[in-house]
Amino acid sequence: MSDVIEVAEVRYPLIIGEKTYHQVTEDICRPVEGKANKWWWLAFGVSGSALLWGFCCLAYTIGTGIGAWGLNKTVGWAWDITNFVWWIGIGHAGTLISAILLLFRQRWRMSINRSAEAMTIFAVICAGFLFQISLVLFG
Repeated sequence: MSDVIEVAEVRYPLIIGEKTYHQVTEDICRPVEGKANKWWWLAFGVSGSALLWGFCCLAYTIGTGIGAWGLNKTVGWAWDITNFVWWIGIGHAGTLISAILLLFRQRWRMSINRSAEAMTIFAVICAGFLFQISLVLFG
């Protein structure tokens, strides 16, 4: 005979109280469909200010030229090229981290792998976005 003790699986209810599907849906949708609180408006104001600042900087660059980035006759590497290379380097770093963890077969690598691969994807998106802006603005 084996000395295995079987434990009855106890399932606790996911929803306490007797709620209908409609009440559960209302509870879930309340934060999204309700009125925004002061913290949301504060974050929205900061984001809107950053967007306006970006448009002002873009208008200034178009008005004065890319000399505002430091690209003039004596400088070969200006803001656009430096920024593009920076983001490509960040993307390579994420790929390297992911590859090293895979090569060493680390069991705990999954969460770090996800972060490193997300970092790579977002860095490449940023680099492509900057490259596209440079092409559109300055041919």
